[in-house]
Amino acid sequence: MEADRFSVRKVRHGDGDQSYWIFTPDLEVHRPSLNVLCRYKSSTQQTYAYSLVDHLNWLLVNGKTPDTVTLDDLRRYMNGVTGQLDGSAAWRKPTQKPMGASAAGNVASIVKAYYLALAVSETVSPALVEGLRSNHAVRRGRSGRIGEANPLAPKKAARRPRVLPNEVVQALFAPGVLTTARDVMVVTWLHDAGIRVGGLCGLRFSDLHLMRHHPCGQRADPHVHIVGRDDNPNGARAKAHAQVNVASDGTVLDGVIRAVSADMISTFHAYLLDDFHPIQHLVDHEQVLVHVLGKTPGVALTSAGVRKMLVRACKRAGLQARVTPHAFRHKAAAAFYAESDFNAEMVAQEFGWASPQMVTDLYGKSANRHAMKHLQQAWDATARPPAEPYLGTAASEGAQ
Repeated sequence: MEADRFSVRKVRHGDGDQSYWIFTPDLEVHRPSLNVLCRYKSSTQQTYAYSLVDHLNWLLVNGKTPDTVTLDDLRRYMNGVTGQLDGSAAWRKPTQKPMGASAAGNVASIVKAYYLALAVSETVSPALVEGLRSNHAVRRGRSGRIGEANPLAPKKAARRPRVLPNEVVQALFAPGVLTTARDVMVVTWLHDAGIRVGGLCGLRFSDLHLMRHHPCGQRADPHVHIVGRDDNPNGARAKAHAQVNVASDGTVLDGVIRAVSADMISTFHAYLLDDFHPIQHLVDHEQVLVHVLGKTPGVALTSAGVRKMLVRACKRAGLQARVTPHAFRHKAAAAFYAESDFNAEMVAQEFGWASPQMVTDLYGKSANRHAMKHLQQAWDATARPPAEPYLGTAASEGAQ
């Protein structure tokens, strides 16, 4: 832990749960931040703890306290974390890069919550509290929930996800690119199901119901249950907020239930036969995906491990593109959105989004590529003569 700085430490509790608390430069728990962070579950708490500790270090370096800081100060701070502030960001480490709008939005959320919580029990400028609370219209976010606009949050540009081209996927499956059955399984599952990498690495064998009419009785087709857990040995977390239950016989119920393709099932069994069974005696956990080579065979595969595998595979395939696990999710969701005749509710239910509005906001733009067919038909039907004579000849030949 660095001296003279606030820092975040992982705290493990006796029941196996873990928390992320902020400690002062004197190595004491920072109680005001703890009162706010304890409202959130472990995964969200981790994000907010690292976001809030940055702000506390800014206060420390600038000699400010909650009773003297103003709304303009907080806006200057937000400009600093996004790289819009003139001069150096002295409170930040040299390795910390300016935040994007999404990460800065997390900082803005927890900073606002922090000062509003302080206002209940400690001295905070009334003008600051008023500025954080008032003159900001209530708006409906992508999730469909009602919430107050945050005056500290940066404006976010419309998201246009990059859809992975088919040619890139085909190159990844070329001979010699994916070197293990596990890697073939990972890329197949990412591509066909669009599972988030945290959910994929978090899968346990009890979550896999790869047979028709599984005893869980919750889906007739083969499927998996995506379960949000905080105790996976690889630290993987599924972004699944649905309630999860376990039957008396140990069968996993509920969660986010996702259908699986025939190729997903076949690559899973190939992985079991070729990679998992030879090192099964080294496995001391319930995770499905493990290291199969190197110095740590049998250890649960992390999401970082998946990303590194994709980097290596892209180099072997001679691809200049940077392929991330989430790019497969964009591809799968956009394709399913189009194939379902743009049924946002169906896509949201299948992929585990809280609201169909999130689908239309994010993937509706991806569906614009399907408009080209209709545009081309409109262009072909125009009464305007072609600009070049050969175009008219080519068009007439194509129509024959």
